[in-house]
Amino acid sequence: MFGDQTARRARRWTAGVADQLPLAAFRPAQQSGTISTYGLAEGIVAGTHIATAMGWRPVEAITAGDLVMTFDHGLRPVRRITRAPLFAGPSGCPRPLMPLAVPTGALGNGAPLLLLPEQSVLVESDLAEIRYGDPFALIPAAALEGWRGIDRITPHQRTEVVVLECDTDEVLYANGTGLIHCGAVHGQPIDAFLEQAAGYTVLPMKAAREIVAHLMAAQPV
Repeated sequence: MFGDQTARRARRWTAGVADQLPLAAFRPAQQSGTISTYGLAEGIVAGTHIATAMGWRPVEAITAGDLVMTFDHGLRPVRRITRAPLFAGPSGCPRPLMPLAVPTGALGNGAPLLLLPEQSVLVESDLAEIRYGDPFALIPAAALEGWRGIDRITPHQRTEVVVLECDTDEVLYANGTGLIHCGAVHGQPIDAFLEQAAGYTVLPMKAAREIVAHLMAAQPV
């Protein structure tokens, strides 16, 4: 899917540029108690820091034209930004939309991270290499539940979600070396991220859970 050259590039970036970008303290997004069964299940939660040409910046501070650091292609401009509340309405938060709280270090992140359940993330797995010929697999964040302390949380305040789109599908660095998917402005619509995307294939949930189960089994006791 990504190849050895991509893996080497990722490790080289992690060992070099990432260390030069100071990660600001993570501040949870201000959230709202008005929650409905309608909302976004993918996108980047406000407060998440993204690696850019100007260093680590909160995703909500990024504007169209800003350069973000990508996993495969170095710096690339953001072409379009969409903002929306995670929930809007009077009903309780449905479980499928509950964000996942990722503890520091669980995904290489240097600070706590909130992920929406259908936000795609890149993980490294021996099973992925055996099955797909590449150690990196793009999976829905929902599949990570239960691994390394990653768990769902119920938002009690307003949560803003920011969707970044580039010229092509990319993987961005979030809160350190966490790797999250960013769609293409002229590619498939956002609600099709879990289908095949240009250059990236997100594993279906069953396969993604198998990858995570293998990662959990490999954890030291």
